[in-house]
Amino acid sequence: MSTLAATGIPDAATQDHSIAGLVSVVVVALAIVTAGYFVRCWLFPFTSCRHSDARRLWRCRRCDGTGRRLRVGRRLINHLRAMRRH
Repeated sequence: MSTLAATGIPDAATQDHSIAGLVSVVVVALAIVTAGYFVRCWLFPFTSCRHSDARRLWRCRRCDGTGRRLRVGRRLINHLRAMRRH
């Protein structure tokens, strides 16, 4: 005979699927965040370069002196498109 909590729900019923439910919530949240990032990379492919500085005289090799560089996700999208073409 199982003991009842103050809510009247058996202890085993409250802890049976907690790990599986947590994993599924994390997977769904990760999928939503990833999809959102790829949509952002598709709509806004450039980000500001952290290494470029207008006061310096040398040109940044990451952005070629423009102050803008491709996002990592956009480079991945471009690579997947190139693989699909060939």
